[in-house]
Amino acid sequence: MSSAVLKKTEDSALFKLTTTSSTTKEKIENTSTDELIIGICSPIGSNRDYVIEAIKKRLTDYNYEIEYIKVSDFIETYYDVSPNSEVGKTPAYSNLMWKIEGGDNLRTKYNNKSILIELAIKQIREERKIKKTTDATSRRKCYIIDSLKNYEELKLLQSIYGDIFYLFSIFSPEEERKENLRNNGLSNDEIKSIMASDEYENDLFGQNVRDTFINGDIFIRSSKVNKKSLHERINRYMHLIFDTKIITPNSDEEAMYNAKSSAGNSACLSRQVGATITDENGVTIARGWNDVPKFGGNLYTDTDNKRCKDLGYCSNVTHRTGILDNIEEEIGKALAQNSKDIKNVMDIIKKSKFKNIIEYSRSIHAEMHAIIIGSQMTNNKMVGGNLYCTTYPCHNCARHIILAGIKNIYYIEPYKKSLGMTLHSDALTEDESDNKKVRILAYDGVSPRKYLNFFSMKEERKNKDGKIIKQDIKIARPKSRISLQAIPTLENQAIHALVECGLIKEEGAENGEN
Repeated sequence: MSSAVLKKTEDSALFKLTTTSSTTKEKIENTSTDELIIGICSPIGSNRDYVIEAIKKRLTDYNYEIEYIKVSDFIETYYDVSPNSEVGKTPAYSNLMWKIEGGDNLRTKYNNKSILIELAIKQIREERKIKKTTDATSRRKCYIIDSLKNYEELKLLQSIYGDIFYLFSIFSPEEERKENLRNNGLSNDEIKSIMASDEYENDLFGQNVRDTFINGDIFIRSSKVNKKSLHERINRYMHLIFDTKIITPNSDEEAMYNAKSSAGNSACLSRQVGATITDENGVTIARGWNDVPKFGGNLYTDTDNKRCKDLGYCSNVTHRTGILDNIEEEIGKALAQNSKDIKNVMDIIKKSKFKNIIEYSRSIHAEMHAIIIGSQMTNNKMVGGNLYCTTYPCHNCARHIILAGIKNIYYIEPYKKSLGMTLHSDALTEDESDNKKVRILAYDGVSPRKYLNFFSMKEERKNKDGKIIKQDIKIARPKSRISLQAIPTLENQAIHALVECGLIKEEGAENGEN
């Protein structure tokens, strides 16, 4: 296991305040940095390498220096168990599982969910210190952190770097991911196992790519079908980050933003889901969210008090628990009240797909709400249209979407309880190239939560003569910047956590210094 030392640094050595500014505001603005921090999150097997290369190439056009930080390198440095090939397993699988287990081990051993990202922050901090720049605005530097594996890592980066941090969530269709892993030498059983471990581990310190991915700032669907448009899409996102071109939302982004804002209407105790339906031209014709239906049509709103939040319990959980109690009672009769056997049987049932039952909820789902309202108001305009939903549709909604004549479904958050593809594979597909079925596709575009940040005008767009202001991308500054004075202090807080947990030593400790 490698031993690292935390070097003490003087933040004032990184920059100096200009004394020529006339106002306090200008003095503060002169400490702002052009640095960017980009995080990568993607399910294992995704087509991500050429996306990262496209990001690097375009940032180079903006005169940026790139530092690529591969988080798995820290596992190789600090995980004190050598990789071994498991009996009956391929070397490729054993190596990937070693990295997953290594990350889990370090997080568990040091009781720190974000320990690997703290090591990345330490690397950024030390690199900046070496440069010893005296001009906080002169560093055109981007750190690409590859990759984030749990939500705690994301929250830490957001809390330190704020609006100069961007999470790129990269997704490839499941079949393409399987094919990529198969080409790397993994068997089908190994692929199933490692994809499950990568997505979500039911462990306090395990990976949770799913919950990290859905909080991306920019979503990129990376498939064979849309590979040709990748550089064009990356170029567009850089224009948004640097505000070097007037970019407006496309129809997908507008619709998903509407879906996300609609979700805010929901008082459901389980989750807030929003949906938007557009016609074949991309014009919004209906919105929906999940909540309880009321007499006379539509859903209860803030002026009513008959939703689950007012009753104080989730009806689905209550009825599901009641069914379990009934099963336990009947099993008890059959097993002559043998408590040990009853417990064993009930444990098996509780771990089964029974827990995924959703039909006892009082809420209508967002997709159904949008379909019904759209049918009432627009007749057949939704035929051939698109549905945008914050969450992958359940199998019940899926069949209604098929019935409505909708051609495309776009979603952000996966929903593993859905049996849509299992029950309706004749009419549904996740293959982007198949236009003979309703396509269910991962959303591609600006995140709804970054919508206003990216598309709101911050600087003047025209000069005094009314002509558009053109910018040189080689000197253009990012639209969102923060003061470099604050960053080192926050970074040191993260690095100090590495000292406290014992992974690294503070400078001077090895020599007995205080």
